[in-house]
Amino acid sequence: MDVNKLLDELEDLVEHRHLPVFGGMRPFRKAFFLDVDDMLDYTHQIRASLPQQIQRADQITREKDRILAEAHEQAERMMKEAAEQAESTMRQAQDEAQLLVSNHEITRQSTQEGMRIVEQARQQAEQIRQGAIEYAQKLLDDINSNLAALGQRVAQVQQAGVKAREDLQA
Repeated sequence: MDVNKLLDELEDLVEHRHLPVFGGMRPFRKAFFLDVDDMLDYTHQIRASLPQQIQRADQITREKDRILAEAHEQAERMMKEAAEQAESTMRQAQDEAQLLVSNHEITRQSTQEGMRIVEQARQQAEQIRQGAIEYAQKLLDDINSNLAALGQRVAQVQQAGVKAREDLQA
């Protein structure tokens, strides 16, 4: 429904209201606890402020989308870096294990050490991955919290608009 059209109809209703005429004047123009000039002034102000409120809501929506996109990009980048670091650590561990195995007298020890290094690398990779997941979850939780607050603010602005419309119709 077009808000400007509704405001036009409201103004038309008030301006053309059939009030008694005495001596060419309408002495009851402010009857029924309604100051027509004030009400018309309010409707003009509402019309002027609506685009600003709509622009602000659009701006907030764009900012939310930008923040979400950045958070997703950062989470993906962190996961990729963690995977690369884990892979590098695994390669290093395997290289070290191969080097140790090449010496005949310490073959058994090198096998054990290689397995320990591989396990340690696996644990480090898992810790890095878990840290990245926790960090990404915290970012998303923060964004979600900000979006909830933003949604409440938008709802408040909408309620204010509804209240203003109801006050004008009353």
